[in-house]
Amino acid sequence: MFQQRENGKRPLPPAEVKGLILTLLSAAALTAALICLICDYFTSEGLSWSWIVTASLAAAWLLALPCLTTGKHILRKTLVMASILPFPLLALLAFLLETPVVFTLGACVSLIAIAGAWAIYGIFRRCRGRLWRAAGFALLVLTPAAIAIAHTVARFLPLARADLASDLFHSGISLVLSSICFCLDCLTHHQGGAENP
Repeated sequence: MFQQRENGKRPLPPAEVKGLILTLLSAAALTAALICLICDYFTSEGLSWSWIVTASLAAAWLLALPCLTTGKHILRKTLVMASILPFPLLALLAFLLETPVVFTLGACVSLIAIAGAWAIYGIFRRCRGRLWRAAGFALLVLTPAAIAIAHTVARFLPLARADLASDLFHSGISLVLSSICFCLDCLTHHQGGAENP
């Protein structure tokens, strides 16, 4: 920055920096997709796995779009995009792989993960300035979400197993960690109150 000021140049505005990053990201994603399509076509005389790579690159590009095109509420807009993208992507992957369980299982897991992500987002918004308290509540949200995902996977895939012992073990660890977070929150909150009577 000092060197730029000495040369009489101003640093780029944030909007121009984001635009440059978006351009580079778009070029990189397009190049990678084209390379995969070309390699797939010339090695197998058709297109198969390259469609999966192309769809995944497009989804990643769309997920990064809110961060690089908006100036306000970036996290919320990214969460909105992350809540929408999994379902068309899973449907396309299930069609390409000819495996319906990719969509059914993926959609169920995505719904649980999306609900947990929005709950954690709401917790941190509500507990602004008290990160330890927010982290404690977030751990309490993650515990049932993780258990629900494990049992959902076990329901769709016979080889996967979810048992009560592992649920209790993980729940116990989460409760201990959340209790530590709440204790740290109380300590920091009381110390802050003592310093600012």
